[in-house]
Amino acid sequence: MKKVKLLLVSMMCYGIVNAQADTSAHKTNPLKTDTIIIGNIIIIKGSGNNTNTNYKNQTPIIGANADTLQLGRYKVVIDENSHTRFNKGWVKGDIDGVKIYKSPKPVRNVRTNWFSFDLGYANFQDKSPTIYYLQTPSGIMPPSGGIFPPNLKLINGKSSNFNLWIVQQKVSLYKNKLNLKYGVGFEMFNFRLEQPVSFRNDLPNKMILENISFSKNKLFAKYLTVPFQFNFKSDPKSNKSFYMSAGMSAGYLVDARNKQKSSERGKQKQDGNFNLNNWRFATIGELGVGGIRLYGSYGLTNMFAKNLTHFEFHPYTIGLRFSNF
Repeated sequence: MKKVKLLLVSMMCYGIVNAQADTSAHKTNPLKTDTIIIGNIIIIKGSGNNTNTNYKNQTPIIGANADTLQLGRYKVVIDENSHTRFNKGWVKGDIDGVKIYKSPKPVRNVRTNWFSFDLGYANFQDKSPTIYYLQTPSGIMPPSGGIFPPNLKLINGKSSNFNLWIVQQKVSLYKNKLNLKYGVGFEMFNFRLEQPVSFRNDLPNKMILENISFSKNKLFAKYLTVPFQFNFKSDPKSNKSFYMSAGMSAGYLVDARNKQKSSERGKQKQDGNFNLNNWRFATIGELGVGGIRLYGSYGLTNMFAKNLTHFEFHPYTIGLRFSNF
């Protein structure tokens, strides 16, 4: 009997020693009274709305107190001023007596926007020399059909500019307030001519003044354009802040045509280059608040090729930009 008792005591001592060794080998962090950790989720008993949230590391954090529950960027707050509280039940996902707030997303240093467009007014500044027809240089044909710069006067209310920007990007240079903005798209100009000037590629000077009354006479030009701008935004996290950009663009002529409509000939369309300059360089800018944007551009290069014509026209535009980017 004494041997049995001795054996039992020995086994109990051995078990106690092993248990202590195992506990020392697998220590656990003590559980705080205001924090619960479940995997990668942290539940914190908060004080008012001062719940610490680590958005930078994108750690899922849940903070809670008597009237507030915060789930990541979403904060649910019981409205103490509500008289109905929960009596009306669920309404479109919300509970009467509860307010849900959402903190803004963190602003990325590189942002991309697809498909935006501009719609505005177009015209050009005439810088042609007043006596250019008396100074015909070698290799340039004299004016054909008696066309001079005044013959290319536009109908102002019907001349327009439409731009389609396929993709644009912003790269932060300083705290997302100062950015570099660039992209690629198409600039399209519709110049409505006041006088019956026709553009034809088979003519020596590519244009002629006719004796026909056109109800519509339009010169269309389309450029593949790459703009570069320095951009300033007063509050990067707000869609209603002040916005300003300025820079330059480079474009290449990809299409040009003369569209006409008259009772004598009906509808006509002629494609060609018409001695237009293949390259277009311009200063550009935009200004606005929130989603209301104004844009403008001024052509630094002559619209026509200098070695083929005496005309010197510099197109300019102003209009609305339909984009929040």
